[in-house]
Amino acid sequence: MARLERNAPEILVVDRQDLSDQVESVAKELGTPVVVRRFGSVLEVLGDGGPRGGAGLLCSVSATGPFLGDLLRWTDRDPNSRIPAAVVGGSNDGDSVEVVLGRDHARWIDAQRLSAGLAEFLPVAVEVQDLRSFREEHDRLAQALREERSRLFGGDIERVVPEEGPPCGPPLPTSIEEIKSLKDARAQFERGLIRAAVRETGSLKDASAALGISYTSLWRRMR
Repeated sequence: MARLERNAPEILVVDRQDLSDQVESVAKELGTPVVVRRFGSVLEVLGDGGPRGGAGLLCSVSATGPFLGDLLRWTDRDPNSRIPAAVVGGSNDGDSVEVVLGRDHARWIDAQRLSAGLAEFLPVAVEVQDLRSFREEHDRLAQALREERSRLFGGDIERVVPEEGPPCGPPLPTSIEEIKSLKDARAQFERGLIRAAVRETGSLKDASAALGISYTSLWRRMR
């Protein structure tokens, strides 16, 4: 995916030792530009002056202590802005492992294979932010295009030149000459919606359920 122009993703690190330095080192090896924000305790994150969000959060068991659960709940306040999290610990941190288990957005990184764990986690955190940025830009462009189309059909303007950016659905007319029949436009929209449903769900069965039609109807429309 082509990344949108934006600031480097912020990775929040809660640790009292050198975890921040290792995050920066692994990010450099991966060629992934990130900004690391260091915190010495959970309270620095959860307090009134703490961060409002980030692309990802990494913490060590030794720095979080009994507040690990509180920190992971903070990263999961809103499903739409959930922050991918990773907890670094050892074989003697069984209680902390239990806190991490069952949280879809959090993973455990064994301190003995820290570099490998960071190399797996950082691209995921950055990709999540990329996808959210893509969605926000898509929604903004789609809204702007809808407004311009209303002006076009209202006769306020003669032509629309859409901004460049993520696709906002099926191509829409930007001048009077490009207007097509409702039958053709409806068929084009339906094809785009079906392709999007199949792409997002990964199967025809799930796509047909999402579209509210039978599997047989979906198969027939795709032929």
